[in-house]
Amino acid sequence: MSIELSTLKRALSIRLIFEGVGGWATRELIEVIEDYLMERLPLILNNSLEPHGYEASVLDIDPCTILPDESVCRESIAVAVYEHGGSKPLFYVIYQWRKGDNTFVFELARIVQKE
Repeated sequence: MSIELSTLKRALSIRLIFEGVGGWATRELIEVIEDYLMERLPLILNNSLEPHGYEASVLDIDPCTILPDESVCRESIAVAVYEHGGSKPLFYVIYQWRKGDNTFVFELARIVQKE
């Protein structure tokens, strides 16, 4: 099964931006958003990929091992995309993650096709 890169990008595109006033309440809300996102991210990605015959797994590796020469690998997480039931990743997806005292940004940064 083959998927167009534009279709894959559309299926995996997430952009979450939160900005608020500085203070403990904002920092606490950012922590809640971060925890909930990480808990739900596999479900969100798999629901989006399933109609195309793919599935995703959030990787517990440093994204810089996938993109060693890219600045985008810092402050990011890596996701592997597999054919449904497959064991070898077809794509790696990098989501950039920036967190400050009153801001939180999570967005699709790069899709890398595995060779």
